[in-house]
This record gives sequence, C-alpha cells and structure tokens, in this order.
Amino acid sequence: QQTGYLNITRLAFLPMNFTAARQFLTTPNASNTGANNLVASLQEGKVKKFDGTAAGTFNVAALPRLGFNYTKNRSDYSLLARTDEKDVYAGNLSYAVPLNFFALPKNISLNYSLGRNQVSYNAVELTTTAAAGLFETDERTDIYGGKLSFIPWQGSSFNPGYSLSQVKEKRVSLANPDKVDNYPKSMQQTAEVNSNFRLLSWFNPGVNYSITTIESNNLNAITITQLSTSATFNVGEIKSVNRTAQGGVSLTLSAAELVPRNRLLRSMIVSSSYQIQDGDAWQNIEKSLDIKRELWLRDSLRPKGFFAQRNSVTLRDTINSSQRWQPFEGFGFKGAISPLNTVSISNNFTNSVQRSEVTGTITRSVNRTFPDLIFSISQLELLTHTSRWAQNETVNLKYSRNTNETKLISLDLADAYGVDFRLKVLNYFDTAMSYNLRLANRKDLRQNLKVQSSRHQDATFQTAFDYRKFRFTPKVYYVFDIARGGLGIITQQTELITPSLLIKADTQLPKGLKLPFIRRIFAFTNRITWTTTLSYAMKKSPITLTDNNRL
Repeated sequence: QQTGYLNITRLAFLPMNFTAARQFLTTPNASNTGANNLVASLQEGKVKKFDGTAAGTFNVAALPRLGFNYTKNRSDYSLLARTDEKDVYAGNLSYAVPLNFFALPKNISLNYSLGRNQVSYNAVELTTTAAAGLFETDERTDIYGGKLSFIPWQGSSFNPGYSLSQVKEKRVSLANPDKVDNYPKSMQQTAEVNSNFRLLSWFNPGVNYSITTIESNNLNAITITQLSTSATFNVGEIKSVNRTAQGGVSLTLSAAELVPRNRLLRSMIVSSSYQIQDGDAWQNIEKSLDIKRELWLRDSLRPKGFFAQRNSVTLRDTINSSQRWQPFEGFGFKGAISPLNTVSISNNFTNSVQRSEVTGTITRSVNRTFPDLIFSISQLELLTHTSRWAQNETVNLKYSRNTNETKLISLDLADAYGVDFRLKVLNYFDTAMSYNLRLANRKDLRQNLKVQSSRHQDATFQTAFDYRKFRFTPKVYYVFDIARGGLGIITQQTELITPSLLIKADTQLPKGLKLPFIRRIFAFTNRITWTTTLSYAMKKSPITLTDNNRL
C-alpha cells in the first residue's frame, strides 16, 4: 500500500555437518571450564551447527518506525554429548514527534534485546567421571537503551541517553542435579547527557556528562582474608565495580559579537572549558548493593560488607582556555605594510589538577601550561622588499612553558622555543626552515635539589622542486640532546645529522581500446606513482658507544 510497508529481510538457515580429526573447538561459556577442548587432538568427533537470522521493519506514514531482529545459533557436539543454544530477540523504535512543544522531545529512539544462552548435556551418554565439574547453564541477557532529543528554545538542545545491560545465570551441576545456583553475572550501565543553552546571541554555553558503571560478579566460590578475618563467598555473592565519568562546561566568546565596532578587538575569539575526568575501582562488594542510582562518581560508594574495599580512585579537573587574535585584520593596511593584516597571535592556557589514591597511597599533581604562544605573519616579501626573488614568506614564532608538580615529591619544568620560516625562492624552490629548543629540569622537592636537566635542539632545512615528471625534496635534519645529573655530570649526549632525498613521480598514460564490431573506444587511464627516499644518518656520542653509528 502507498501508506506503508512491512519488510522481512535477511532470512537465512545454514545447517552444516562435518567430521574432523585433530580439531580444536572452544566455547565462550566461562562456566564450563572443563570443556574447553571439545574435540581433542587425535580424536574424531561430529559437530552439528545451525545459524539463522530474520529481520524486519515496519513503517507506516507518521507512526513510529519499528525494527525487529531474531537470531538463533545451535551447536551439537556428539563427542561431549553437549548442546549449545543461543536465541536473541531484539527490537527498536524511532519516532519524530510531530508536535512542536518545548516539553516534548523532538526525536525518540528506544531499543531492547533479550538473549538466552543455554548449555545442556545428555546425562545418559556421560559417565560419572566425565560429568564431574560440568554444569548445565541458562544465561539471560537483557539490554535496554534510549535517547531523547529536546529543543527547549531556538538555538538550544538537551539530549539525554541511557543504556543498561544485565546478565543473570542459572547453573545446575551434573554431579548434583538437586543443587541449583541463581546469581547475577554482570551489569553495565551508561547514563549521559549533552546540551547547549543559547541565552544570548553571544552567550551559548555547552554542558555534557556521562558515567559508565561495570559490575562483574564472582563466578566461582572464593575465600577472602582481611585483617586476620576470613570468609567464603559462593558464586555471585560478591562483585567488583569499575566506574568512569567525564563531563564539562564550555563557552566560546567572540569579540565581533560583543564590540563589533572596535576594529582592534573584533577578531579576538576566546574558547574556554572546564572538564572532569574521574574513575574508581572497587572489589568484594556485596551483590545486594544497588549502584545504578550512583551517577556522581565523586560521591563514594557505601558498601556494608566488611571485605569491600576501594582499590583506586582518580579525580582530574582541567581548565582550558585558548585565545586567537588578528589585531590589524580590521584596518586593511595597503602597500609595504599590508603584511600586518596577516599578523596572528594565538595562546593556550591549561591547568590540570589530579588527585589519586591507589591502595591507600594518596598523591596530588598539578600540570600547567602557560603561555603556549604562537606569533605568525605572512607576505613578508612585501615588508622586506624581496618580492623579486621570494614569494609567500611566512614566519611562525613559538614559546611555551610547562610545569608538572607532584606535590611534596617532584617538580618538572620545561621551556620550549621555536621558529619556522617558509618561502618560495624564484617561484621554483619551495623552501622551509625550522629550529626548536627545549630546556627541561627536574627538582626533588623532598630534598630541595635539582636532580636532572636536559637540553634538546633540532633544526630542519628542506626545499622541493619539480623537474619534468619528478619532484625532488632534499632535506637535512639535525638533532642534539644532552642530559645532566644533579651534580652537573653529563649522563647522555647524542648528535644526529641526517641528509635525505625524496623523489616522487606521478605519471598518467591514457590509452584506448577499440573492440571488434563496435565503433566506441573504451578509454583507460593508467597511473603510475613512484616514491623513494634516500637517507644517510650519522649519529655520534662521547658517552654511549652504541650511539656511534652510520645508517
């Protein structure tokens, strides 16, 4: 019908029989650890496998769009008298709400799946010895998910999402059929939200947060000892928990929207953000503790079990701000001073504070980068009056300072300087030069002594030119590194000089092919690309003998 359709696709049944010698087959079921090698070496066994899937969609006019999926897998192992059977039922819904009301979502997306994974044995065909240590299991997996999309007002959005996966298992021992274990096996949950709220034309902050929680229950009986106290826990009675969370607030401000008439400041853009990145790990938590509602990781869990403990926790807060400014962009200078229009200044500030605790040891570190400055200017051939033989002259000047302090333990300080210069000589040689210098020091705060210092220098000179169908790029690369201990004694020193030549050719050989009895000619484009690099690295060191080599 024109109003809608029902579509059933991907219907496939693939039975397969085979007999194999010296064949290893494994199972993903962790509960049947005694049956990893289902067909052992030098044995002969038969495995019957069946795989089938069916999928469909239902879409009628403005009604919600529905999707369905069913998958079945079955394996029969004659040698082990075992059958593995897995069924997965899945469905999803997507709907664009036609009503325009701020409290209603614009889009709805939901999904659910039910999985059953069963392992059974033919007890009649198994001996008492063979049945020892084997279990019949029935595993159930429920997966829920949903996402909503709201538009509270024009230019704003609010998008929450949630997903949950729960696995439960029932296990029966072949040696003792009267004993049945029912226990949770694992759980994974993710809750997230991202949004932006446009309050003014220039004020549009963004907010995001997500937390993922993973639970894993013990699948075997376990004995735990803590402070001279021991206890034994049966299958599924305790669990380990791992949580990770991240979120932040961001805001970008443009001076062109705040002071549009100020030619000096109107090109300035400032982007700032605050982020958190957290994680913790717990073990031996009682299974009855429900942590699905614990959506803020910085609120510690409160298990009641004596043996529950937190192995580690890491909390990181980061403030970042980047600024970009072209101070003379709005003045439109002409003539020899027109390169001032291309002047660009960018800077970045980052401050990250991390607090961590691992098995009771608490550390706090602060990593700060400021300034991280780049000054660039282009079209220098006009300012230097060298345009007769040089074109596209560009200079970048760089400076950054980074400190990394582990409170009361150590302090690392690094200053980096750099310059890049690029131009095209005689409109033929595309040339680039660069130089970088990095000075680093480490200080032991416990003894108030400098324990290490290093100096790194590197320089590059390269040019590129074309000759017929070939492009040649000769290059020279220089690196010098030196490191000193706390007393000023050189502990490492290397010098490396590497001249190299890159040759590249890109050739097209178009040809045509005329077929018999047909007037049309079929055109073929044959393209051959050839690239090779020749280099000779000369490395030397007065400290380390193995660093003296030629390559």
